[in-house]
Amino acid sequence: MLIDTHIHSDTRGLEDLELMAMCLDGVITLAHDPFEMKNVKVWEAHVEKLLNGEIERAKKVGLNLFVCVGMHPRAIPPEVDEALNKIRDYINHDKVVGIGEIGLEKATKEEREVFIKQLLLAEESKLPAVVHTPRRNKEEITKIILDEISTLNLKNSNIVIEHCNKETVKWALDAGFYAGLTVQPGKLTPLEAVEIIKENKDFANKILLNSDCSSNPSDVLAVPGTVLKMKIEGIGKEIIDKVSQKNALELFNLKV
Repeated sequence: MLIDTHIHSDTRGLEDLELMAMCLDGVITLAHDPFEMKNVKVWEAHVEKLLNGEIERAKKVGLNLFVCVGMHPRAIPPEVDEALNKIRDYINHDKVVGIGEIGLEKATKEEREVFIKQLLLAEESKLPAVVHTPRRNKEEITKIILDEISTLNLKNSNIVIEHCNKETVKWALDAGFYAGLTVQPGKLTPLEAVEIIKENKDFANKILLNSDCSSNPSDVLAVPGTVLKMKIEGIGKEIIDKVSQKNALELFNLKV
């Protein structure tokens, strides 16, 4: 059983979803930034496409698809509070398993305010929060993200710090959060992900694997490919099972 915890299915062709269905027992698609969110209606249309069109599209090819809803830091509509109220409605959908993708891109005042509001909503809703970290200035922005979270005194530690690298993974794990390892060109290679898992094997119950399959160059089979590399490198079955499926099943309460 394998789970890809972070994709953007609406950017991929049906043949890619079918290929995922052949190799994965479940995937989680997240709200992102497919176009400029000029108003809340544009943002609503994006999220509702995930909840309606994408779930149905995945079903056609046998892919078990779950959804996280939220405001990506590059896709914040002007009517933030209205969007937050809509998220409260969306989380009642039986396929919604978390709040995401949220986080910071440039750490502007607006981004921080929206990030905090969504973290508090995740706390209120008792759902995991999936937190984006950017390609640029990753270390600097990740530190800001962790500082912002620490000021809130949240009881919910079910927070995933996404797209971690060798440096930031330690910060996320030390803070008690989950670390998302994204195997994608420009982020991590399969072997780099394997090395990070080896170095942090004592925290294997807090590591998640994903492909971030999107409109960027991506490998739809990044998770099974990395699992193969882990086996070749001699990583034990217990650790492989945790990072490739068990942690995801428990964190997102997935029914597969």
